[in-house]
Order: sequence, then C-alpha cells, then structure tokens
Amino acid sequence: MSDITKRRAGLLFGSFTADALSLGVHWIYDCEELAKKFGPIDRYYAAGAGSYHPKKLAGAQGHVGDQALTLAESLKKEMGWDPSAYMKAWIDMWPEYQDYIDHATKTTLQNIEGNNEPTLAASHSEELAGPARIAPLIAFLIDQTENDLVEACIQQTRLTHDSELAIESTRFIATASFQLTHGAELLQTLEDTAPEWAFKKATSVLKNDAVEAISELGQSCSIQAALPSVIYLALKYGSDLPTAFTKNAMAGGDNCARALVLGMLLGAQHGIDAIPKDWIDSLAAKPLLDSLLS
Repeated sequence: MSDITKRRAGLLFGSFTADALSLGVHWIYDCEELAKKFGPIDRYYAAGAGSYHPKKLAGAQGHVGDQALTLAESLKKEMGWDPSAYMKAWIDMWPEYQDYIDHATKTTLQNIEGNNEPTLAASHSEELAGPARIAPLIAFLIDQTENDLVEACIQQTRLTHDSELAIESTRFIATASFQLTHGAELLQTLEDTAPEWAFKKATSVLKNDAVEAISELGQSCSIQAALPSVIYLALKYGSDLPTAFTKNAMAGGDNCARALVLGMLLGAQHGIDAIPKDWIDSLAAKPLLDSLLS
C-alpha cells in the first residue's frame, strides 16, 4: 500500500474501531466504577442489559456509528455523495431501529413529519454526533480537492445538525483529516486547523491524565466539551494510537462520539498498520468498510 492508501484506510477503520472500543462502556460517567468493572479497555465488549445499547454485540457501533455506516452504504450504492439519497437512507433506518435514538434525530424526524423538505429539516443541535459521522465521506472523497471535500462534509452535517458550532467542528475535522491523510504532521495540523477556543481549552489540561482532563473539560455530548477533549487526547496520546483509544474509552461519558473523531485524526496520521489487527478483524462492519475502500 502507498502511504496515502494506508492513511485513508487508517482514517476509516480508526473511526469505527475507536467507536466499537467505547461501545461497551458508553455513557458511564463514573470512571472509578468503569475502571473497577472493566480495567483497561483494550478489546470490544457488548454493552449489556441496563445500558443504552442492550442489544448490541461486541464489535458493533454506537448509534452515531450506525449513522456513519448508513452513510458508507449510501456512498457505495450511489457511487458518489448525494445528500438526498443519504437522507432517504438515514430516514429509512429509524422505523425498525433497535437502539438509542438521540435528540437531534428525533427533532429532525419530527420536522420531516411536519412536511419539511428532508434535506432542510435539521435540528439546531450543538452535539458532536453530526460532525462525527463523516469518516466514510472523507475516505470516499479523499482524491477530491480539500475545499470540495470539506464542503461535502458540511452538507452532511447540516442535514441533521445545523448549528454554527456543528459546522465549525465539521470544517476542522474534515480539513485536519484531509491534510493528515495527505501526509501533514499531527501537532502542526491541530494548531493550524482547530478552533482557537477548543485548542486553548485542550492545552490548558495537558498536564492532567485523561480521566482528570476530560472530567474538567466535560464528558458530555456537547461540542463545547467533546471537541476540546478530542484535541486533548490527540495532543497527549497522539503518538500511540491504541493507548489514545483506550484512554478515551476509560474517560467515560460520550466516549463514542469522541472516538469517532479521534479515530479519524489518529488513523489518518498513523495509517491502518497502527490499529491492532484483532480490532480490525473483530469489527462487525469490516466487510462494508473494506468494500468502500475498494
């Protein structure tokens, strides 16, 4: 494989393996409880009864990761980025969906039921979920210009998360991922592309370990908390992809949304060879992701 091919595959599989690694402990906010029950998260777990994902098996994706898989399926079927086609597929996934449905999704679906045009029915959510779904789109469009790729990613986010913070985050994630896949260096890319407010918050807690830092920044789904947490993890542990993914999972809260973004950045930086092979082979979505890359 060429470097760009490895980085492209790393971006895609990084996003989904990091999400799957966090699934079994998703939305556990008590990090002491999490550590006692699971120890270091270095393999996939099923979330189990009493969780937000009681029917999910080990190696599956969370509810945001499932939306990213729907995006991958749409890109493969349409052989290109078609917002209307993706939105139809996104709408069609929910009637029989057997997992958690988030507030932005419910709001968007309600707007559509109120006779809004599906591509203009978005919530105004400021959660990281909308920007976090874009790994398949970046991998698919990586040979396009940076501007075209970024604009397509923004279109994707606007379908369900039409807020200034969501668009700002998407622009950063897409731009950084594009540049990293094409060989840019991680620290300089983060300094150049991250929103100033988020980078400043991330660097303010760099001396703390992940649990302390993310507890201070915020463990929640909101971009105000989650985006600085992702940047912190990339700065603090960016030289060691498996450790970064584990540290994210162990920091609790909405570790799945953080994981989807962290996986893009570090996967693009290091390439697919940095992801443990058993994480790739045990991923339920591996056949779909392999087909998208080919």
